Amino acid sequence: MLAHKRMIIFLNWRAGCSKNLKLQQSPNANEFVRGLLLRGNKSRSENKEMKQWVTKRYQVDLKKIADRYQISEIMADVLVKRGLFDWNAMERYLFPEEDALYDGLLMKDLKKAAGLLARKIEQGKKIKIIGDYDVDGIMSAYILYHGIELLGGKAGCRIPHRVEDGYGMRDYMAVEAYEEGYDTIITCDNGISAMSAVEKAKELGITILVTDHHEVPREGGRELLPPADAVVNPKQENCSYPFSQLCGAGIAFKLIEYLLERKGKKEAGRELLPFVAIATVCDVVPLLDENRILVKMGLALMENSNNVGLRALIKELQFQKKITSGDLGFRIGPCINAAGRLEDAKIGFELLLEKDADKAEQRAKELVRLNEERKDYTAKATAEAVRLIETENMLHYPVLVVYIKDCHESVAGIVAGRIREKYYKPTLIVTDTKEGLKGSARSIPGYHMQQELAKCRGLLTEYGGHAMAAGFSLPVENLGIFRETLNKNCSLTEDELVEKIFFEKEVPLEEMTEQVVRQLDYLEPFGEANRQPVFAVRNVSVISVNLCGKENQIARLQLKEGIRLFRGVDFRCELHLGEGIRERYGNDAWEALKEGRGQEYAVDILYQPEINQMYGNVEFRIVDCR
Repeated sequence: MLAHKRMIIFLNWRAGCSKNLKLQQSPNANEFVRGLLLRGNKSRSENKEMKQWVTKRYQVDLKKIADRYQISEIMADVLVKRGLFDWNAMERYLFPEEDALYDGLLMKDLKKAAGLLARKIEQGKKIKIIGDYDVDGIMSAYILYHGIELLGGKAGCRIPHRVEDGYGMRDYMAVEAYEEGYDTIITCDNGISAMSAVEKAKELGITILVTDHHEVPREGGRELLPPADAVVNPKQENCSYPFSQLCGAGIAFKLIEYLLERKGKKEAGRELLPFVAIATVCDVVPLLDENRILVKMGLALMENSNNVGLRALIKELQFQKKITSGDLGFRIGPCINAAGRLEDAKIGFELLLEKDADKAEQRAKELVRLNEERKDYTAKATAEAVRLIETENMLHYPVLVVYIKDCHESVAGIVAGRIREKYYKPTLIVTDTKEGLKGSARSIPGYHMQQELAKCRGLLTEYGGHAMAAGFSLPVENLGIFRETLNKNCSLTEDELVEKIFFEKEVPLEEMTEQVVRQLDYLEPFGEANRQPVFAVRNVSVISVNLCGKENQIARLQLKEGIRLFRGVDFRCELHLGEGIRERYGNDAWEALKEGRGQEYAVDILYQPEINQMYGNVEFRIVDCR
């Protein structure tokens, strides 16, 4: 139990090592990490250093923290490693409460947008929502659509097609809305860079409200805002909102929440929180501050949602446990996304609108089927990317630009992420479309993908995105020079091209008791910038491996520490456990283990402890191995 809530006392602490442990820790820690970093001279791939396992150390009275909150010192250490150095910070983190949410009126233009939208609803005007084809875009659109319903209005919605429309509002969408008799357009999860489309809407006499969370385009140091009637985006200048990292659904929610509260319907807005939670996790925005509170609140309401479609999808996925943020990111979100990747994103949106339980069940089954199909496309394209990289001598490039002729363009981003994870290099997957080449990019820290694409704007037809992910298109004839230019401009150092995996501390498996693991649940919800804690242990024996999963990518393990046996699981076994066994014992050892004829192999592992919902005991998810 966590105790002594709300008493603010500063901890006495002094920062110790904040960089690579092998250089600045105590002799024992030095020995451990040097062994992990430097054991053997083999590399994971050509010209590729082994991953570095990195931790921090702070001199702090862990017993004092543990006693205050009645937790283990392991848990106390994790809190400090999160940068929580005083009681106030710890309390805000451990007890995220609704009253800590910020007032939406602090967001520039939110009151103006709300006033315009309320007036249009009162006047019975037709309102068109333009969303996006990803999870955030679909959830944002649903929040606005249902919110307008709750306010007594009627809305139509346009979810762009990933292939036929591409990202964002287009000129012809404004024309469509005008011809269909719409008086007002409101965008969500897009619009901040739709200068031409917004201008077209204004030419046609349409009132247009932009709600978005993407970076504001700039030119010559000056913001380039679309000429909308209101622009709600906390990333724009002169916006006093204290948290700029909301996703599109978070911003749509703030707008609707304010309108509902003004009408005395604040409680009605709570039913929208599960959709904010799904979007926040799936859009990989930092799960800190207000985002963490919104996700926590949304998860608490998820399983009792009154949305027929969401309930049907949860039922179809057959959850055997309480839904977590990981389930949003790895199970629910991908099903919603699969429709937009392989067919039409409006399938996911229509599931949320469905009121008939039988029809909702069929729609949910279709989304799950599409997600399984998406997995097949992804596996094939990833295998082809690996083959091309390793047979065409691409590994000497710091930036991987891989052209896969038959890659379904909708899974290019997932494939780029898989390749980035395997080789730890900025990765761009390029494929054919009717209009030329199109690609998706995923990056690593230190390489701002959107800015690097901007340096190549003369070679591109279109581009956009963030530091870690981006999309682009280009003429076929520019591919070679594009690859050459990206690599020529790349300033990543050798050290930056070595993946750093941060862990909390070394903890033997036997010390990771059920009580300790349940305490770690207080850190939920996990996600970007609030990752699930990772721990290290050395000289654990792997005594058996059983493969499962669609691609045999999951390994169920039996581990031995001393004389005790423990359950383990590795969801990317070739990348984690397989690499570690091959490095230390050779490829034959790994193949023998998979075939059930191997011996015991001692390894060092990074792991995440979890409670196995079926058996109720602690099991260990492998994060890396050597």
